[in-house]
Amino acid sequence: MKSLALPASAPAPSRVDRRRRLALAGLGALTAAGLGALSVRVVSRDGTTAAPAGEAVVSHQLGWLKGVQFGGNLMALHQGYFAEEGLAVSFASGGPGTDYRTLVSSGQSLISESNVPGMIDGYLQDQPVVAFAAVLQREPGCLISAAARPLNSLHDMAGKTIGVPGSIRGQIVALLRRAGLDPEAVKLVPVGSDPSLLAAGQVDAYYSWATTAVPALRGAGFEPHVLPFADIGIQGYGQALITRRDTLEQHHGLLVRYTRALIRGWDWMVRNPEETARIMVAEYAPPGTRLEEQIAQARMMLPYITAGDAAERGMLWISPEVFEAGVALAQEAGTLGAETEVDVSRLVDQSVIRAAHGGHPIRAAAG
Repeated sequence: MKSLALPASAPAPSRVDRRRRLALAGLGALTAAGLGALSVRVVSRDGTTAAPAGEAVVSHQLGWLKGVQFGGNLMALHQGYFAEEGLAVSFASGGPGTDYRTLVSSGQSLISESNVPGMIDGYLQDQPVVAFAAVLQREPGCLISAAARPLNSLHDMAGKTIGVPGSIRGQIVALLRRAGLDPEAVKLVPVGSDPSLLAAGQVDAYYSWATTAVPALRGAGFEPHVLPFADIGIQGYGQALITRRDTLEQHHGLLVRYTRALIRGWDWMVRNPEETARIMVAEYAPPGTRLEEQIAQARMMLPYITAGDAAERGMLWISPEVFEAGVALAQEAGTLGAETEVDVSRLVDQSVIRAAHGGHPIRAAAG
């Protein structure tokens, strides 16, 4: 099987190296308030001077190339929902080297995405970022095995070789211990973002995001079986929207408007997944993006977008309890010291998503 390039879906590495941090420090001796203000400005329609009738310019750094995994974002743009909120929004494509948390914490982008482990890592690095909404309401990470030799539970991992990135290893070990299993009975090997190792039989299972890896593998003629992380004890979010904490304080109303438009965009995608894929391929995705695979990804995403709180409290909902569970698992995994105290209110803030829904929440339609 040929190499399959998949989005880099694992949480960010546990530390940014010292030289990178020194380089970032060299961007300038900017105050925290100044950094937050860098990302937002008001321009007139012709892009010249600020005016009351102008639009607020919002920069959103995506974690990967433009595709249907960001379909709701682009549909909010395409359908004019941002314009209705008085926002001019730009989406920058990401890639394997995109350090999205650093781009936000340094003030180069107003908004990006992360996940629960990523936010904990940012907290340990003193990055002043906070999550305020979440697109995928279930942890999208999973272990993928061959349908002919499925991995159905943690107990099935005994004697198997499992390909996982280093940032996931500790969580898997902690879950095995929770289940009363010996981690030494499982061979965990480091892998990147190419699941060809699985197709070639070099590993028995492979970590990735179900929403992106499954359609790609099926398109290459390999029938996968998915063991969702949510089913083995990992609570989490995918595409948790993040910004600087001072930005949230200083531009709260703007973030509410942004999130309100984004909710409508993702609601449109849920109701029109195939049309979203067609629009993405025709107007936003890189040349050569396959429509069939984008449609399959869109369908795969729906139950993750519409799960849990999205159906009960409103789309893109975010809950501190999920982060609390993530902190507990990180302590079990050794990512956090047992005595390390984490102020979860510094990781997540519900005020934006609550205000965006207001008294008339847009609850998820059936995906």
